[in-house]
Amino acid sequence: MRRKTGLGTKKELDLELNLTPFIDLLSTMVCFLLITAVWIEIGTVEVKQSNGTEAPAEKKESYDLDLVFKDPTALRLNLKKNGKQYKAIDVKSESSEGMLAQLNEAITTQVLKIKDKTVEIATATVTPRSSVNYGQLISTLDVLRKNQIVNIGVLTAKGQ
Repeated sequence: MRRKTGLGTKKELDLELNLTPFIDLLSTMVCFLLITAVWIEIGTVEVKQSNGTEAPAEKKESYDLDLVFKDPTALRLNLKKNGKQYKAIDVKSESSEGMLAQLNEAITTQVLKIKDKTVEIATATVTPRSSVNYGQLISTLDVLRKNQIVNIGVLTAKGQ
C-alpha cells in the first residue's frame, strides 16, 4: 500500500536485482581466462622459418654414425647412409688417450669429409662394453660434441 503525502507519490526503493546471470557470466570468464593463460607460454617457442628470402644454404648429406667399443682402447666407427652401412673405420691405440686422439682425427678427416664434401651426422650412437669405464665413455661423447655431433645416444650391450 502506498501512502500519499503531499502532492506527489513516492516510488518504492525495494528493487530486486537478479545477480545469478551476472555471477554465471563472471565465473565463465574467469574459467576461460585461466585456461587460455597456459597457451601464452607456447607463443614463446623458438621456431625456424622453412621458407624465406635468404639464399638457400648448401645442402649437406646426412649420415648416421655408430661407435662400437671392442675394448677400452679400440673401437669401430660404422658410418651409415639411409640405414645401410657406407663405411667402417677401425680406431685402435695403446692407451685410451691415444685412442681418443685417433678418434678425433678419424671423425674430422674420414667421417665429416667424404669425397671433398662436408657431411652432416644426423644421429650418433655409442655402444660401450662392460670393460669400458664411465670416464672413457664420457670422453668419447666429448669428442663427438667437439665435432658438432649433438644427437647422441648410448646403447647398452648386455653380456659384452
